Amino acid sequence: MCAFAAVTVVACAGLLAAAALVPAPPAILAVVIAISIGFPMLASFELARALPALRRSMRVRAELRRELDELPETQHPLGL
Repeated sequence: MCAFAAVTVVACAGLLAAAALVPAPPAILAVVIAISIGFPMLASFELARALPALRRSMRVRAELRRELDELPETQHPLGL
């Protein structure tokens, strides 16, 4: 979701820049501006729901790493 939101912002910024640099009709420019503002806003709403899950998974991984660090080290069975 984070990558999707970033790609959405970059794509909309490129679309807006292209529409502003190329002489576009005012009606088309208004639609492009609305799309370039609206789509990243929608992506941010999705991102707001995805971030707590990402933080939760990071806490779980940190917990698992702490448990693995507590395990004793053992020698390789073949002595390599």
